[in-house]
Amino acid sequence: MKQAKKLIGVMNDRNRPKIEDAGDAYDHLFSAIVDQRLMPGTKLTEMALVEAFGVGRRAIGVALQRLTWEKLVVFFPKRGAFVAAPDAEEAREVFAARVAIEAGTTEAVARAADPNAIAKLRENIEQENILRSQGLLREAIHLSGGFHVLMAELSGNRILAEQVRLLVARTSLIVNLFDNQIGLAGWHDHHDDLIHHCACGDVEKAVSLMRDHIIEIQDALIFSRRRPVAFDMLGVFGTT
Repeated sequence: MKQAKKLIGVMNDRNRPKIEDAGDAYDHLFSAIVDQRLMPGTKLTEMALVEAFGVGRRAIGVALQRLTWEKLVVFFPKRGAFVAAPDAEEAREVFAARVAIEAGTTEAVARAADPNAIAKLRENIEQENILRSQGLLREAIHLSGGFHVLMAELSGNRILAEQVRLLVARTSLIVNLFDNQIGLAGWHDHHDDLIHHCACGDVEKAVSLMRDHIIEIQDALIFSRRRPVAFDMLGVFGTT
């Protein structure tokens, strides 16, 4: 039987991210999914990730197990772990869940109209605009999704905030899989207006706009489209 090639020299102490345990490995994998460096359907081999992160197989296994539970990674017996590749039905269910949950979190923020919360949302927007002006699209995407997570956190409901965090990550996979460029362009639309409505305490307008915003992202997708998959370990996890 032909032995699998060992990945030697691709990652080293100069370009390897700082990873100490399973939690760090999980954080890096989660971030790579949210900011769309990891493509849906990518095979995540333990050997490649051990080299990429410089930690043992046990830590990688724990991180992958958590991502599997969160439906961001799928495991197939005898085949291994893969980044989840949602189909059209699952994608629509994710968006429906987001509309339902984020209507509630947006309502809570708008009803409170807390100046401190509004300031945090505005800071998120300002940082995202700076990144976009510098051409750092991936980093800006991360903050675009983070806006929705932040809105949920500011609602004061930790359970809903965690659900939004996971749904935003799954949305990133869906957008990456079905329509990368158009979908990415629309992630930050309406955020300024949402903040304005929340600051004014206009609950009805804020909730309506959040619903429209999420549905607009969904409508930009082409569910018959599938993008090719490739795993460039250095490109995904390497540091400069």
